[in-house]
Amino acid sequence: MTKSGAPLRIGLVAKILLAFGTVVLAALLAFSILANQAAAREVRGFMFRGGMTDSALLAEDLADYFRVHGSWEGVGPLLSDPTPWHRMMGGMGPGPEGLTGAMLPEVSLTDTEGRVIAGAQPRGRVMASADLSAGTPILVDQQTVGLVVVSGPAVSTLGESLIGRVARGIWIVGAVTGLAAVLAGAMLVSGLLKPVRELTAASRALAGGDLGRRVPVRSQDEVGELSAAFNQMAENLQNAEQLRRDMTADIAHELRNPLAVLQAHVEALADGVYPPTAERLAPVLDQAKLLSRLVEDLRTLALADGGQLGLDRVPSNLKALAQRVVESYASQAADAGVSLRLEGEPALALVDPMRVEQILGNLISNALRHSGRAGEVLLRVGRGSDGDRAVVSVADKGDGIPEEALPRIFERFYRADRSRTRAEGGTGLGLAIARQLVEIQGGDIRVGNRPEGGAEFTISFPLAGEA
Repeated sequence: MTKSGAPLRIGLVAKILLAFGTVVLAALLAFSILANQAAAREVRGFMFRGGMTDSALLAEDLADYFRVHGSWEGVGPLLSDPTPWHRMMGGMGPGPEGLTGAMLPEVSLTDTEGRVIAGAQPRGRVMASADLSAGTPILVDQQTVGLVVVSGPAVSTLGESLIGRVARGIWIVGAVTGLAAVLAGAMLVSGLLKPVRELTAASRALAGGDLGRRVPVRSQDEVGELSAAFNQMAENLQNAEQLRRDMTADIAHELRNPLAVLQAHVEALADGVYPPTAERLAPVLDQAKLLSRLVEDLRTLALADGGQLGLDRVPSNLKALAQRVVESYASQAADAGVSLRLEGEPALALVDPMRVEQILGNLISNALRHSGRAGEVLLRVGRGSDGDRAVVSVADKGDGIPEEALPRIFERFYRADRSRTRAEGGTGLGLAIARQLVEIQGGDIRVGNRPEGGAEFTISFPLAGEA
């Protein structure tokens, strides 16, 4: 905790380096302890088994003594004579003359059962098995006649000194290696966290309203995938914000025209310019109906976007639903001089009948507006080529849809021909609503131009059994 009471903030770099350093320290500590123990064991074995003290030379002298005398009687002077050790330990000091009693090793001769015969240890003492295991056997005619056990301050001091030097070397190498590992880890962590810092800065910029901020994708690993996902999220947010602004501008644009017409007619009526006849009030009523449709369409889209649009899905015959819609638009088609026909076979789908009729009504109304006199609007109902979908298509013989407009045809307020559609009272939301209503019922809607001319909208729903 800091003085102000806030929790102490530890950066990610410090945490990773602390964890990395702890692991390296633990590994080096374990390695140093094990290496030190192994070195001490090998040094002692070297010191006491034919290394610096080379007790094998003394064992040869004692073997010669046993051959000559046939026993160990009188062997004591040979063990106390420092001459053999002058040969064996000459490298330990300034020369054989530099050996003193304190530096000479303690030598004991035991029989094959470990009982002391002569030497530094008391006669008749049974030596420990650990000491005997370090002893050198005395062989006469391939038979063991005794053991030479070497110990003493000189050998012990030299062994401990050598072990200490080995241990210091291990610790120095471990410290240098650990420091190098931590430095290398710091460089690695810095490289790994660079994309994270970039993501943090970009996230703060995004939160501050800079929706155009992106981060470079530097790798194909998890961090690279995170950077790519961030860029995609920022792209989606930027598109959503642009759509929101466009929609706000479009709504204001769509409301301005009918409100201006309403205001002009009402002012004229109020000023007495026009008499309040049914003929003069008809445009006012038309604009009020247009505003009502626009508000209702916006409400439908808002409910669909929020997942709050109620559906009453039941197994329904799409051809029967299409027949009802065709009958309701028959008079409008006749007035426009357009032939409106239905063909195909019954197809049962699990849908909301009222919403399907609303979808088909939007598509037929749109087709009638884009078909000239003596044109034709054809509805087909049946199953898809794979047999697991119920399909309804609405085709006209108009001019079709410009290729550049096809990807945007379902956008809200988008019109390939704005002037004609607005003049005929469209809100610019019919196709957007149709797509929303199709998708929330598990369906799919597509649009394309027919080779013989005109546009065709195709809707598919899962069959009732499949759904």
